[in-house]
Amino acid sequence: MTNNFTTKKINFKSNNQNVVGLLCNNETKEKKPAVVVLGPICSVKEQSPVQYATRLAEKGFVALCFDARGYGESEGQPRQFESLKNKEQDVKAAIDYLISRKDVDTNKISLIGICNGTNEMMQVSIEDDRVKATALISGNYLIKENMVHLLGNETIWKKHLDNANLAKERFEKTGKVDYIKIVDSIGSSQLLPPLPIYDWYHPWENKAPYFGYRGGWQNKVTAMSEAETLTFDALAVAKKITKPTLVIHGEMSDGGYEFAKQVFNSIPAENKKSVWINKTVHFQFYDDPIIIGRSVDEVSSFLHSIN
Repeated sequence: MTNNFTTKKINFKSNNQNVVGLLCNNETKEKKPAVVVLGPICSVKEQSPVQYATRLAEKGFVALCFDARGYGESEGQPRQFESLKNKEQDVKAAIDYLISRKDVDTNKISLIGICNGTNEMMQVSIEDDRVKATALISGNYLIKENMVHLLGNETIWKKHLDNANLAKERFEKTGKVDYIKIVDSIGSSQLLPPLPIYDWYHPWENKAPYFGYRGGWQNKVTAMSEAETLTFDALAVAKKITKPTLVIHGEMSDGGYEFAKQVFNSIPAENKKSVWINKTVHFQFYDDPIIIGRSVDEVSSFLHSIN
């Protein structure tokens, strides 16, 4: 990387609440295409989103990643509430911010979703006419069969959903917020039970001062969050996408090829492209500079080809 970009902390409003983001921009003065980057479930901007935003800035984009409401430095209650609807509102507010900037070409705004962020970005691409195109990277697509596989079996899936609905009902009646862990080394009650996911996220819990650059990630999420995540139908959403769409997926990413291919094949857009990367696991799209670099090259080429 040549470091021919700047990274600036910015603020914008979503549903009258303050959202904190990182704006990555190169030094050129002309108007540029822009992208909003949304990361994995329960993530903060300092994790995978900034890895993509900084590299995209070098490719000539104005790239914005942010802490969704309830996470990191952003406002929002309850804290650590994983709401697809809230994140979709936040993405639209991020677009509002980008089109207010004089250095952004408002006719060239695109979306990038990583892991779980692919689901919200698909929905926003359908609803927001300002979106030109979307890139979906190593998606953990919210399809029931995929989530049953992730959680372990259908009995565990049903238990998670039942507990989420009870927690939601309790919150609506009393205001009490129940939390579960995002990752843990034992059990199956956590949001993401597979041990490799725990192995990757666990180091982010260390809050020693010299790890402050890692942002405000916390190992907890509201139990009622799964009332949304476990009932979202990514295939139904994919069938409504008509804008240019790029799907990038690793051979050993969450859900493997099966669910990503289902999503790709369901997209009716005439301009769509898939990139399947062999011998690649999900977390390489989070922190492997080679895989991130290849993905950003593909995203840049695709978006520049249609802009």
